Amino acid sequence: MFKRIISVALSLIVLGSLIVFIASALRINASLSDMKLQPSPNAAHKRVILIAPELDTPYWKLLEQGARQQAEQYGYLLQYTGPGRHDAAEQQRYLQKAISSRPDAIIMQGLSAHEELIAEAKQKNITVVTVDTDAPQSKRIAYVGTDNAAAGKQLAELMLERIDSVSEIGVIIGSQEAQNQLARLQAFQDTVAELSEASIVDIRLSNISRLQAARMTVAMLEQHPSIDVIVGLSGLDAVGIVDGLDALDKQHVAVLGFDNLSNTEALIAEGRIIGSIVQQPEIIGKQAIEVLYRYYNGGDYEVEDYVSTTVLTDFRLEDKP
Repeated sequence: MFKRIISVALSLIVLGSLIVFIASALRINASLSDMKLQPSPNAAHKRVILIAPELDTPYWKLLEQGARQQAEQYGYLLQYTGPGRHDAAEQQRYLQKAISSRPDAIIMQGLSAHEELIAEAKQKNITVVTVDTDAPQSKRIAYVGTDNAAAGKQLAELMLERIDSVSEIGVIIGSQEAQNQLARLQAFQDTVAELSEASIVDIRLSNISRLQAARMTVAMLEQHPSIDVIVGLSGLDAVGIVDGLDALDKQHVAVLGFDNLSNTEALIAEGRIIGSIVQQPEIIGKQAIEVLYRYYNGGDYEVEDYVSTTVLTDFRLEDKP
């Protein structure tokens, strides 16, 4: 009798253990099913490297700010890097280093010299978006930035609209390698030739440096003292041109430029700069991340995504609150 009671008790214990095991197994299976249906929040995270041609320039810091805001919205990790000074060879080394680190995407200035590296990035499943300057023959998926030919034309039209008589023009260009600078220059030259009798008598290189723009302004006016207008095609050029004019104590030369950086706005208010074609780097940065998001999620995006420019003159300053 006692043995029978023990046997029944053991059977009940085994049965109870079996029930607990089955219930536990069902809970584990349900948890696994939930994990499959609800992917980890980290699954969509992308690592994006933004390479600036010169790390601390105001334009690129604004572009980074816009890109970072949009990246945070989508849960992307943005790394901002680049050389301390504008140097094409150094920029290429940063691109090589970025590719070696295997990010999901690279946002960068497009130069024709980088086409092979962009192709290498694509082979490694790294998505490339160019900003500021395009490399249309490369394997980048899209360009986001200014329509630089349109901006060069816009600058020439602004000059001819605001200055009654233009005779001799000097040009300061930021880079001879960047397509954005060359496109602006070509469109500026074409528009001046089409709409006026003025001549462009000198073109000098600033290497996107305010100090170099000032030095080139001095050298230009020493060789061509009759120049009555100097235009700058990169962000720090116009301010550097004013510095050069101050060094020579020349006040009669009109100045136009690009962007609203450094103390450009203050110099426009003082009448030292006639006007500036202003890009929108913060929007460019945001839109570059948006293009990546759409690409990764099968959405539509523009292969050439142009961000509009505005004209800043003393009249526009009066309209500002």
